[in-house]
Amino acid sequence: MMDYPKTEHGFYHLLADGWRRKDQMPFPEDRLETWAYEMEQLAEDAKQRINLTRTWKRPGMSCDGLGAFHACFGEALSPTVSRNVTLECEV
Repeated sequence: MMDYPKTEHGFYHLLADGWRRKDQMPFPEDRLETWAYEMEQLAEDAKQRINLTRTWKRPGMSCDGLGAFHACFGEALSPTVSRNVTLECEV
């Protein structure tokens, strides 16, 4: 049996070929965006609460350009029956 509450932190990076999780520096040099990931699950039968916050964007990358990659690959994590996802942007 797992101990609750559970928490987890890390980073997801959007690359030209999709999303990759890498929590420690150095981050991928060819990344287009970096999103901080925080997960909390209060109990075994509770939904995971996930917060994704964009903390870095490649300089000169347009919103339309990023939008095309998001249209192709979606977000780093999508909502499911067992998880809620909140997106925020710092940059």
